[in-house]
Formats: sequence, C-alpha cells, structure tokens
Amino acid sequence: MILSGALLAFAVATPSFAQYAPGPGYDGAGYYGGPGEAGWGAYDNNHNWRGARWWHRHDIMWFYAHHPEWAVMDALWLNQDGDYDEGGNWHDAYWWHQNNPDFFYANHPNWISWYPDWRNTDGAYDGQHNWHYGQWWYNQNPSWVSANHPNWISQHSNWTTHTEPNNSRAVMRTENEGNGHSAPQQAAVEHNQVNERNENVQRTENAQRTEAAHQQQASREQQQSQAKQDRVEQNQRENQQKQASREERNQQNEQADRQQQATRNQEQATHNEERATRNQEQASHHQEQATHQQQQATHREQASHQQQSSRERPEESRQANAGHENGHEKN
Repeated sequence: MILSGALLAFAVATPSFAQYAPGPGYDGAGYYGGPGEAGWGAYDNNHNWRGARWWHRHDIMWFYAHHPEWAVMDALWLNQDGDYDEGGNWHDAYWWHQNNPDFFYANHPNWISWYPDWRNTDGAYDGQHNWHYGQWWYNQNPSWVSANHPNWISQHSNWTTHTEPNNSRAVMRTENEGNGHSAPQQAAVEHNQVNERNENVQRTENAQRTEAAHQQQASREQQQSQAKQDRVEQNQRENQQKQASREERNQQNEQADRQQQATRNQEQATHNEERATRNQEQASHHQEQATHQQQQATHREQASHQQQSSRERPEESRQANAGHENGHEKN
C-alpha cells in the first residue's frame, strides 16, 4: 500500500531518537516530560528534548510511526486519531489507511489532512474542483476509473463485488470507548480538556491551512498552465500572422515580377516591331534606289544608243549621197 511506503521512507529519513518510557516520577497522562526527567518523549534532530504531546502536535506521523503506544496518554487521542477494529484493538489513522482505506474514508474523511498527498493517490477532483475518494468515482463511473485509474480496482477488488470488510463498527467503537479507559485516563480527559481544545483548534487550523495551500497550489498550477497555453496560442497566432504576411508579400512580389516581366515583354515586342518596320522601310528604300538606278541606267543606255544612232545616220547619208552622185556620173 502507499502508506507503508511513505512511512518506510519517513522512518529511513528520520534520525534515531532517544526513547523514554514511564519511570519514577511519571506524573500521569498529562505529563509532558522534560530533559533529564522520566517521561514519554524523545530528542529531535537538534538534540532538544520534546515531550510526547509536542511530538503529537508537531509531527503526528513520526509520533504514530515510532511510538503508537503513546496514544494512551490522552483519551481524546484515542477518539480523534484512530478507531477500534472488530476485535476491539485500537489503531491509528495511518494503520486504517493502510489496511482498510474504505472504512477510513467512509467514517473518518477528515483524517486525510494528516497526509495531503493521499488526495493525489486515493481519489480525484471533479469538474467543480471537489475531491472524491476512488470508491465514489467507481460507483459513479466505473468505466472512467478503469480507463484512468486501473490501479484503484486492483487495490480494491471489493468495489467490483460491492462488498465491504467488516473491520470496526460504530457500536464496537462505542463499547470500547465506554469500557476500555482507566480511571487515570478519565481524569486526564478532564485535566487536559482546555489544552486539548486548543490543540484541536490548532490541528483543525493546520488542516484548513494545508487544504487552502493545496487549493492555492492547484489554482497557481492551473493559472500557470493556462498562462502557458495562452503563450503557446499567442505564439501560434503570431507565427500564423507572420506566415500570412510573408505569403502575402511573396504573392505581391510575384505579381509585381510578373507585371514587370509582362511590361518588358511588351516593350521588347514593340521594339522588335519598330525594328521590323525600319528594316522594311530600309528594304523599300533600297528597292526604290535600285529601281531608280536601273531606270537611270536604262536612260543612259537609251541616250547612248540615240547618240550612236545620230552619229551613224550622217555617215549613211553621206554614203547614200555619194552613191547617188556616182550613178549620175556613169550616166
């Protein structure tokens, strides 16, 4: 069980103490003990003597782990710190938690303040942050227990059969309380009544402070978790916004590049068209020049031919006339 491990660890971590039992000069159940006096108590780590009542008030776990027999010093401790089993034997709250936690939580749920870590192992909080023992959860939703806390079922097989161990009943506790106390113990109840009230108030206040500290810690953890989640979500939103901005800029740059490329292509096409027009105009000009040169050559050829003809005609005339004259002479 969990408690046995906790008590074992505590016993290992705690230095050895000087132990004292009642001896000469023991002054009854209300005796605190003192250095060098015969009484119930022990030295702390600093070698300061502490009476049994001091240990009960300041370190009740050590008290019952090392000296459960001290409980008989005060009848109120027997009522408040433990209960009787079926055989009439008294056991402290730690024993009950280890051996019958169902009875522990069903009859003395306030004992959980003795060791607040039991809340983490023996039960869970609901949606309204109300803590419930594992058996309550099993009765409400066994499937949830099987899925989230299967160890509860393995440790409490009686939950599945709805049976309950028969350790201790209220009638047994009443009988023992009425018949088991000696006259000195009854006198001690009256003698220490005022002190016990103060101790009970202090213990209740300690339990309340422990519970408040647990709730504050749970609230801080929840706030820290929420703040962490908020930071994660904020970072995700910022990253998404940055990514969207980058994509938008990339799209804008790509569009601008496409527009610039289209403009350059249009300018290049216009330039090519203008150059083709100039080439065509130059070709036409060259054609006209060639035609003009050909015409000039034709004109020059014609003129030369005419000049040649002109020179040839007078000679022919002269020859003709000369022939005609010769004919007349022959006649």
